[in-house]
Amino acid sequence: MSNTVEKGSYHKMENREQEKERASYRDLLKQREYIKMMVAGLINRFGDSIDAIAFTWLVYAITGKASWSALVFAANQLPSVLVQPFAGVLVEGMDKKKLMVVTDIVRGITTSGLAVLYLTSCVNPWMLLAFTLVNSTVEAFRLPAGLAVLPKVLEERYYTFGTSLSTTLSMIVEMIGLGMAGVVISVCGIGIAIAIDGISFFGSALILCTLRLKKERAQGGALAGAYWENLREGLRYLKGQSVIRNLCLLTVLLNAVITPLDSLQSPLIQEVMGQGSSLLSAFAIAFTIGSGLGSFVYPFFAGKISAVDLFAGTGILIGAGMCCYTLGGSVRGNVAAVYVLTILVTFVIGVSSSVLVSALNVQFMKSVSQDYLARVGAIFNAGASAATPLASLALGALAAFCSVSQIFLFSGAICVIIFLIIYLAQVRNCRGVV
Repeated sequence: MSNTVEKGSYHKMENREQEKERASYRDLLKQREYIKMMVAGLINRFGDSIDAIAFTWLVYAITGKASWSALVFAANQLPSVLVQPFAGVLVEGMDKKKLMVVTDIVRGITTSGLAVLYLTSCVNPWMLLAFTLVNSTVEAFRLPAGLAVLPKVLEERYYTFGTSLSTTLSMIVEMIGLGMAGVVISVCGIGIAIAIDGISFFGSALILCTLRLKKERAQGGALAGAYWENLREGLRYLKGQSVIRNLCLLTVLLNAVITPLDSLQSPLIQEVMGQGSSLLSAFAIAFTIGSGLGSFVYPFFAGKISAVDLFAGTGILIGAGMCCYTLGGSVRGNVAAVYVLTILVTFVIGVSSSVLVSALNVQFMKSVSQDYLARVGAIFNAGASAATPLASLALGALAAFCSVSQIFLFSGAICVIIFLIIYLAQVRNCRGVV
């Protein structure tokens, strides 16, 4: 009898523990500091989405040359690749909340200053280049700081839902911002559109000032004196953690393989599908809706499917979808069929890529020690950022010898092979354990 009671009590305790571990989107409302941080990020995203259109127009309006647009784009990517890995080491020893506030204020000042210079007709191309370098360099410090603060405002059991909610809302806000950008530019002008982005940084900084975090020990002096040792220590930690290393490698490979979706989007629509800007818009809308849906439903799959199965399944779907784009050439005479094919495939890729990225981010957060999060996260982001421009250069060279369809078929096949190998490796390991 006593054994039965003990077993019953044990099962009740186990059930209570399971209840504690369960999470939902509603539970995030209780994470007040996380909500503050997320709202600050959404305000930034809204301003950036308007600025993304406005700044592109501004660069061409001032320079009148496509070469300057390419140069400014390269300058925007450069700090993410070259500065961020080293910035992450410094961030570890800083007051991260204060750093986030200061970097937002600096970006607010520089962006608002650019708006004033444009409205007073004082902007020249070199100013645009300098502005891009300054803002991107500041952002190279802001990103690892935000990554390191996240575990301090959100419990680990909420990572899955927290990541999904933040991603979904960011995409919704980005769609609203991109939709409003054209209206703001046409009604108020480029200068006002850029000024809105500047104001958004100040709004974000104001919210971040109210964050309540545990007091961090000041380590700036020690870190400054042993900077290179801390950098090497972070690299050694990354090298010794096979799971984290594999996540970083997988992210770099994914970004490289799916680069044609960005860099060859217009040639795909025109050369393969034989359509114009209307299908390009449908492409963007289908991908955005798919991405939003994928990030929202990810938590419901995460608890039922293993991370490796989720990686492999979504990766194979992305690769297969890229291969399916090549079918557009065989149905390009039927406009309805082209639209259905493009929208359906793009939607599936959007859902799959969003689920995959969410899974990668959650696993990364769970796998990295908080003491190394800024350093390793900075290296992680830099590698992921570097993959895109390098892959773009490779695609540019490949385009001289291959058609757009062949490039998509090749990239899609490589993607399928990579994730199929991941799945087969898991199956082999499971059989080995059995």
